[in-house]
Amino acid sequence: MKVGIDLGTTYSAVARYDRASSRAEVIPNRFGKELTPSVICFLDDETLIGEDAKDMQGGGAGVNAASFKRNMGDSNFRLDAFGNSYTAEQLSGMLLAELIKEAEETSGEKIDEAVITVPAYFNDLQRKATIRAGESCGIKVPKIINEPTAAAIAYGYKHSADKTILVYDLGGGTFDVTIVRVSKGVIDVIGTDGNHVLGGKDWDAVLMNDACDRFVDEFGEDPRDDPATMNELIVASEDYKKLLSKTGEVTVTVRYNGNTGRYTITREEFDLRTEYLLNATKDVVNKLLRDLGIRPEEISEILLCGGSTRMPQVAEFLSKSLGKEVVTHTDTDLAVAKGAAITAELYCSSDTRVRDVVISDVTAHSLGALSVSPDGSKFVNEVMIKRNSKVPATVKKAFEIREGNLTDKIEVYTLQGESRVPLDCVVLAKEVITGFFNDGSGLRVNIGYNYDENGVVHVTADQDGNQLEVEHQEVPEDIAWMGEAPSAHVTTVPIAKNIVICIDLSRSMQKSLDDVKNAISDFVTGLSDDLTRMALIGFGDKVKIYRDLTNDTNQIITAVNELKVNELGRGTDASPLGAAHSVLDSAKGAKMIVILTDGIWGKRDRAVDEAIECRHARISIVAVGFADADTSFLKQIATVEEGAMFTTLSNLGSAFSTIASAINSGSMGLRES
Repeated sequence: MKVGIDLGTTYSAVARYDRASSRAEVIPNRFGKELTPSVICFLDDETLIGEDAKDMQGGGAGVNAASFKRNMGDSNFRLDAFGNSYTAEQLSGMLLAELIKEAEETSGEKIDEAVITVPAYFNDLQRKATIRAGESCGIKVPKIINEPTAAAIAYGYKHSADKTILVYDLGGGTFDVTIVRVSKGVIDVIGTDGNHVLGGKDWDAVLMNDACDRFVDEFGEDPRDDPATMNELIVASEDYKKLLSKTGEVTVTVRYNGNTGRYTITREEFDLRTEYLLNATKDVVNKLLRDLGIRPEEISEILLCGGSTRMPQVAEFLSKSLGKEVVTHTDTDLAVAKGAAITAELYCSSDTRVRDVVISDVTAHSLGALSVSPDGSKFVNEVMIKRNSKVPATVKKAFEIREGNLTDKIEVYTLQGESRVPLDCVVLAKEVITGFFNDGSGLRVNIGYNYDENGVVHVTADQDGNQLEVEHQEVPEDIAWMGEAPSAHVTTVPIAKNIVICIDLSRSMQKSLDDVKNAISDFVTGLSDDLTRMALIGFGDKVKIYRDLTNDTNQIITAVNELKVNELGRGTDASPLGAAHSVLDSAKGAKMIVILTDGIWGKRDRAVDEAIECRHARISIVAVGFADADTSFLKQIATVEEGAMFTTLSNLGSAFSTIASAINSGSMGLRES
């Protein structure tokens, strides 16, 4: 059997679609009631759920869990009871299991699938938690549906006239407003907004606090200081509120610590003290109308759903403030469950009378990705899918990996919210994308951001149409860095480095070569890693490439140790820059030439021209000289600021160590070409 479940903050209901009557019907619980209190009571030796739990709550016994729906998706929420700790998701799973069990006992049928309702303003974390809670009961949850949409389905299913309806859904713990266009067979949601921590419980709290404040004035003691008394007052306040909806006044009785106080509260007083709550809902309504560009006069009627709309002040307030007809009906508490039941039938039935209904919904929150502002000064929420977009919705964004960047993963943070400031949004998830081919030549990875028809977020990625692996990881506990400068927190992605070492082998190097070999060998060893390739060139009157680019450190060091003075002539008439340029020409990644010389070059103009060509090719040049080297010439061929160094033979090792450290830190100007 497929059912619809209204998983409410204060009350829940289970409904099914009856094909014989073409109507949705609520399945009563084991007490014969259509609504089941969303309350769990933990005792030392048993756990009560529903009617029994609410009775215990009213008596102040045990550890009570109520209104936990408000905490769905909140990893910080825990209820501790008799040595156990429960999340809101686990509590919802327990409640759902009881609802299903009692519905099966009453109907005599096995439930295998359920469409579960959620507030339209639930975010991704809350929606996923709801789905997991349902699946923990051993049933399939093919769909979750927004509560106002479900109510519109229950209402609009039999209405053929074209109307634009404002669905005002005030439940026990949440508030949603949704604009729906209804025509024959079509339920088209235009937009939605809401507040998931505003509901009938807040009206109850006003009534309770009013009575408790009077008790404090009379007896000097506060009943709210005692948890058991508080539970009794919470339950009683709901009952007093319901009485006020039918009568002009109620007398609230408060008993605490041997004292009894009785306080009369009129409906007029209650309405006045809770007017700010109605104004809070009006603010949400007006904001939605502005966002959608809809004028109040374009609304055909206002449809009330949610048990808290039974308060007379609600319809009076809406009729006065919006000037529209307010529709009330006997299914105020049950429309959501019935709409969910119709939806459940839509997903499995071949009955065309049901399948002809078309449902179009929207997302309540914008979906964004953590990005860096254009000026690089801060992290921002870059919106991918705007709120009130039709679902399902998918947007793809190309992620460019520049040439030379050999990273093997991409980290993506997804956010929900309207603010440009990341910390003002809900940081949903961290996704790590791997499996793409990267040879350092530059590539593009397409990242897809998707809202499915349940309003649940998915992230996908592909390279040239080939799907990549996307691993979901928990968001770090500390995300304060999202509010700080990116430069201090974004890890520099390693780049491929290509370095050509050019050594002067002219006659003047005769007595210095051993020290030079030692300094170069240490330099090579200090830079050795998988992303660094080096080549070795000797020069004198001629130029010779001793080793082409390789990341085999031993090959370079062996070649260095085999170098001989005068092998390429006694002078330095040849510039190594042209040969080094050719070695680096086809390399992927950052490129650098390091020159070591101890004398005056013969054909300097040619060397300067070649240095200019290297600069245009984004090849960095560092020139190190000692002995008779010409410092002014070194400055002409060096392309890096402070890249011309003059040192002594004894300090040569230290100079190369400085260069290696600068290259590894990125401060030497090694650039991606």
